[in-house]
Amino acid sequence: MKTKLIKRVPNMVAILAFLALLAGNAFAFENSSRIVSPYWQSDSGSYSFIAVSHTSLSGMASQIGMTVNAISSDQSAFGTAVTFTIDAGTTQRIFITRSGHSAVNSTSIPTGNFITGTTDFEHGHIRIDPIATSPTTATSDAGLSGDGYRDATMLSFWGAVIVESNTTGFAMEFIGDMHDSAASTQMDSGEGYDVSGPAAP
Repeated sequence: MKTKLIKRVPNMVAILAFLALLAGNAFAFENSSRIVSPYWQSDSGSYSFIAVSHTSLSGMASQIGMTVNAISSDQSAFGTAVTFTIDAGTTQRIFITRSGHSAVNSTSIPTGNFITGTTDFEHGHIRIDPIATSPTTATSDAGLSGDGYRDATMLSFWGAVIVESNTTGFAMEFIGDMHDSAASTQMDSGEGYDVSGPAAP
């Protein structure tokens, strides 16, 4: 019994080290203006879907621009990143899918944004970058509507990996969007914690 346990411990350590390395690659970004999702996938039987909503809350600029990148597990780009601007009160849809998909394509869904790659199995993480050079600085347009932060972290993200054979799948997690957990009010930069952005305490 002890021999089996001793043989399993190195395997468990190796698996935990691999998962820590994989997670470290997905989260190696500062949290004040970027959003990440640790997993997406696409192959001949699945694709990933993301919805981004501008909730028009106070403090948000009326238009917020972003670039969505699907990064493969080998750290290369899967297809071409999509860049768009989302208007207040609207939702944008992003599909990460294989080329030549019969139903999920720009012809059948003309309002969607598509990151299209090979038909081989690919997986990785999502990185969403702001277009604004200073997303955590409020904009002012001489009193016109639309003043506010052009910060993508103030948007609402939802996504799923869809397995087509049985129309099931699982939800994607987004780290850094408006649904992300908030920092404690006791955290401040004077104590070594770097909490920033318009939603920071």
